Amino acid sequence: MNLITFFLTLWLVHDSMGLMRLIEHLRYRAGRALHPTILLLAAIYLVYHVIQGNYGLLAMRELDHELVQLQSLSSQVRAHRLALEAKTDRLRPDNLDPELLDQQARKVLGFVRRDEVLILLAPAEH
Repeated sequence: MNLITFFLTLWLVHDSMGLMRLIEHLRYRAGRALHPTILLLAAIYLVYHVIQGNYGLLAMRELDHELVQLQSLSSQVRAHRLALEAKTDRLRPDNLDPELLDQQARKVLGFVRRDEVLILLAPAEH
């Protein structure tokens, strides 16, 4: 029923039934529309929270994206840790790598052999 026929019906009902019957008729029509309206509003509320809520679809997509980033970071940190473990294993007394020991002594302590020439470079500015 469109809006024009609704108002025409109200006008005709008003003319034929009087004001009290018009009010009664409007209450009846409003009562019939109340339950579907409440159900519609509840459905809209639930759908909104399924999509936008704290645990909704958008939040889950964002959490999945964050999980992928953290897994990538975790694999990078794990690879770096394994590289450091391999390097420290080569510096243990029972498994000493002379070349690595020489490299670390030069790097950390600044050692230079007598037959080598040391060239110092200025630190790069950013």
